[in-house]
Amino acid sequence: MNLNLQRFQKITALLLLLILIPLWNTPHTIAGRYFCEGFLLILVFTYKSDWKTFFLANKALAFFFVYLFIQLIFFSKNYEIAFNNFRAEWMHFILFSIIGAGVGQLLEKWGSTKILLFLGIAFSIPLYTHLILSSIKGVQINSIPWGYWGINEIHGDLGYTALQASIFLFTYLLYQTKSRFLKLVTIILLAACIFSPLLASSRGGTGFVLIGILFISLAYFFIGEGYKVSLRNKLIGAISVFILIAATYQIGLINDPNRWGGIISRVSLGFEGDPNKLYCEGIGTLESTLKSKGVAITPEIQKGLSSIVDGDGARIMAARSGASLTIQNPMGIDQSRQSYQQAITKSCNIAPAIYISHTHNAWIDTALAIGIPGSALLLLVLLTYLSKGWGALISNMPSVTPFGMALFASSFLWILRGLLDSTQRDQMLEMQAFVLALLLGIIIAKGLKYKENKRTNVYKTIA
Repeated sequence: MNLNLQRFQKITALLLLLILIPLWNTPHTIAGRYFCEGFLLILVFTYKSDWKTFFLANKALAFFFVYLFIQLIFFSKNYEIAFNNFRAEWMHFILFSIIGAGVGQLLEKWGSTKILLFLGIAFSIPLYTHLILSSIKGVQINSIPWGYWGINEIHGDLGYTALQASIFLFTYLLYQTKSRFLKLVTIILLAACIFSPLLASSRGGTGFVLIGILFISLAYFFIGEGYKVSLRNKLIGAISVFILIAATYQIGLINDPNRWGGIISRVSLGFEGDPNKLYCEGIGTLESTLKSKGVAITPEIQKGLSSIVDGDGARIMAARSGASLTIQNPMGIDQSRQSYQQAITKSCNIAPAIYISHTHNAWIDTALAIGIPGSALLLLVLLTYLSKGWGALISNMPSVTPFGMALFASSFLWILRGLLDSTQRDQMLEMQAFVLALLLGIIIAKGLKYKENKRTNVYKTIA
């Protein structure tokens, strides 16, 4: 009876994960995501998870949960709106953290060495869909459909899932592939993680997959098990990764030079002028500031000014604006995803002349939504995950090390990714909550199992 229950739990969990994970980056699938969320929540509570050990391992997560309720009750200006925002956003962060921790411990119980491969494939499914549709589109137009997004409405969806998929797949490739066939398959799957966002003209999506591969390579060779590899092979590996990065950039530059080239000059204008005044009064204020400094408005400068409205310069300008507005709203604005829009409208006293939905910086957007203490606590949560990943990575437990690498890399890269885009909202927030908790849950369960086996072997030796 117990074996039948375990088999049912395993099949149900894998099926639900195979449905849920691709839905995170498939448009108009909210109902499906929350259907899976509900069933997974029931499933993890039917399995006796070690919640105490999990929350002791990441106390910051428990404090963050408590803070969300304190901020909601005591610092919201419109309780009804704030509660709706909490229910739509941060409640799911809490639930997916709990689900991730429970599922992680459940997955470890089955002892499979292909958990990372399964997760990598599941996160890659939207990429395969995109590439198949792109192939069909390419046949129709008789050329490569650069900039084509398939069924996705924003290219970011492809970039976010490609980042997480590549972390799982590359870690699996380095640590757990046992045959040439599996290595070849994993490399092909990794290629999809690069080519899909590249084809969709997602610079951030493509760039962070490559940064992730570089980061994991360096961690593997100089911190993890790869320290045994000869210096010659380390250099070959490093050179190969740099060639991959350079080649990918060149492909992007050739096919869309306006988007991939001249980034530095466009970004530099984002540091000029008063950002709040610019958004309130329009681009003319920045143009006047530049002219007052004796800067001639050349065609190149004009392109940069246009990018302030909707482009690379907007990321810097909006982040500067948002950072100043967090000082005016230190405890956040009703846990809202539209907190920046509300803050800048209040600062202008009228509707802003330039509309921008968010600051393109996850940490600033989070501070505006749930307060500076909330953003700091969330950073502490991710840093704790990073620390636990590091500890597992350098441990002497071979079964734990791959998951330590995956947790270490995921935590670091999502912290970094948040500096360039608003990744702590909607499905990205749910993904991070689930993935990081799942990996820590696996590490905890494997660590306890390793210690138990070691203790049993000692007892057998004494006997």
